[in-house]
Amino acid sequence: MDPSDRATRRRGRPPDLQLRSKILSAAEELLAESGYLGVTIDAVAGRAGVSKKTVYRFWAHKPALISDVILERSAVLPVPDVGDTRAELRTLFDLVIEYLTNGHGRTMTLLVAATHEDPGVLGPLRERVVAPRREIARSVLRRGIARGDLAEDLDVDAVLDLWHGLVAYRLSGRPAELLRHTVDQLIELTMAGHVPRTLPAAVA
Repeated sequence: MDPSDRATRRRGRPPDLQLRSKILSAAEELLAESGYLGVTIDAVAGRAGVSKKTVYRFWAHKPALISDVILERSAVLPVPDVGDTRAELRTLFDLVIEYLTNGHGRTMTLLVAATHEDPGVLGPLRERVVAPRREIARSVLRRGIARGDLAEDLDVDAVLDLWHGLVAYRLSGRPAELLRHTVDQLIELTMAGHVPRTLPAAVA
């Protein structure tokens, strides 16, 4: 048994929720320092002051642990209705950049690759992290459509995919700064309707 575990046992084992939170905090710290690929169960156990066996008591493998870090530590931020579509689109784009740059968005990309589409890991993430964020983003574009600022046949999901894809590619595929004037131009293209549009139901 790990000495730290023996000490914990002598002091009286903390409740499972407290111990679990301690391990999650250690994993989150290491994730911020080293990225997903740099996190190991050994390192998490050492940072949390527990044994590897203790970590495995809660999570079967690293992807499951990191998935719970994202699930429990990711804030889903709203985009307030300020009555100004252009301003709301800027806020939304900034949130996309922030999440993929400093949040857990990049980690999720690596997690998807590492889990090989494991529904036990990815299902909760898609349901509780991706879906709420996506619905907030959709609501911003829908508000713009309702105000008459955006085209009625705007392909909402295609626009969001383009924005996320650009930011993600600039971070990994072709590392390069995404300049503010580029973001502003993309927003203006959206406002002008120069973005994917949906087909009439009869055509689709």
